[in-house]
Amino acid sequence: MKLKATTFPAVFLCLLVACTDASTGLQGEPGATGPVGPAGAPGAKGDTGAKGDLGPTGLPGAKGDLGPTGLPGVKGDKGDTGAKGDTGAKGDPGLMGPAGVMYVRTKVVSPGATDVESGTALRAAIDGITDGAAWRVKLEPGTYDLGGTALQLKAGISLEGSGAEVTFVRSSVGGTSTGTLVGVSGAVVSALTVQNVGGNGSAIALYSEGETFTFHDLVATAQGGAADAFTIYLKGAKGTFQRVRSTSVSSGYANAFRCRDCTARLHEIQAEARGGTQSVGIYTAFGDVVLHDVNASAMGATDNWGVYTDGNISLVDVEALGSGGTNATGFFVGEGNATVRDSVLRATGATTANEGLSSYTDFAQYSAFRTVKVHHSVLEGGSASVYRARYVDMRIAGSQLAGPVTQRTNTAGTGTFACVGVYSDAFGPDVCP
Repeated sequence: MKLKATTFPAVFLCLLVACTDASTGLQGEPGATGPVGPAGAPGAKGDTGAKGDLGPTGLPGAKGDLGPTGLPGVKGDKGDTGAKGDTGAKGDPGLMGPAGVMYVRTKVVSPGATDVESGTALRAAIDGITDGAAWRVKLEPGTYDLGGTALQLKAGISLEGSGAEVTFVRSSVGGTSTGTLVGVSGAVVSALTVQNVGGNGSAIALYSEGETFTFHDLVATAQGGAADAFTIYLKGAKGTFQRVRSTSVSSGYANAFRCRDCTARLHEIQAEARGGTQSVGIYTAFGDVVLHDVNASAMGATDNWGVYTDGNISLVDVEALGSGGTNATGFFVGEGNATVRDSVLRATGATTANEGLSSYTDFAQYSAFRTVKVHHSVLEGGSASVYRARYVDMRIAGSQLAGPVTQRTNTAGTGTFACVGVYSDAFGPDVCP
């Protein structure tokens, strides 16, 4: 059925619709709040506001009080000052270098087809210098055989080899006052080996009575002489001889280095003697001689002495050895005074007596006491590390005595022992008679 349109009064319509029009009458009570609708989309971000002013700076905090200062540490006691050591002995003066030489000319000698021809060429070169000027005669490597005749050198001539290992001058000269080379004052020999291979009489490699004859950087050998062998024999020499190796071999008396009436210094010397009856490495008679950095040995004979002196002598850094046979002595002091420092004096291998340091003087002839002083050395011998004869004062300090300490007599007035700081081969304290 179709509804019929109805007309509502105005009051009723105001109940359904809010009326604000005063002409329509009083407003009714609001209705209940409806539910919240969905959130709307966020709006656009606004501009950043201006930066605010800085706030005021706060007041600084109060400073804390300082802590108490610590007490200073206690100062240690000062140690005692050690005792000052004794002043050491004054060392020997150094070696003087060889004087410079201005040679007028140099002769060079070349070896020939044979050793004998080489020797002839050498002799001709020396004989041909007659002007008395300073000459240098230079030998090229080779062997120069002089046969049975000595070569007499001349003042102002320096005979120089090309080295002891490659240059040899030899002879079979025999005699007691001659040798393969015979030196004179003002002559010099160096850088070669000089040999005497033995002949009639004594075999001497280098002989000189010249006061200023000198040599250095040399090897010398003598052997096979019919009587004795004196490898180097000097009389009245003065100066320094250095870097020399000398060897003597004989069935009679063998002496590697012999210096009589010399005022000389032997430096960097090796001297070895091997003989049939007596052998001596280095022998000095009268004069004043210094051995410095020397090795002297004697062996193979009936009596063997490393170093034997009948003059005044000083040993510094020396090894003196006597070995084998019936009697062996490292260092023997006869008619002279001796000083030994920083050395080894040793005797070994003999069947009857082995004496490291031995002494003897013929007081009845010379009417003089002898004095032997030893410092910081080793004295070794199975029979006696030290043997003191009559009329000898023996003074030993800071040394090792490896063997008995003996003396021929302790009679008053015939000499004494004085030993300070000596010790045995077992490193225990030792004493002298």
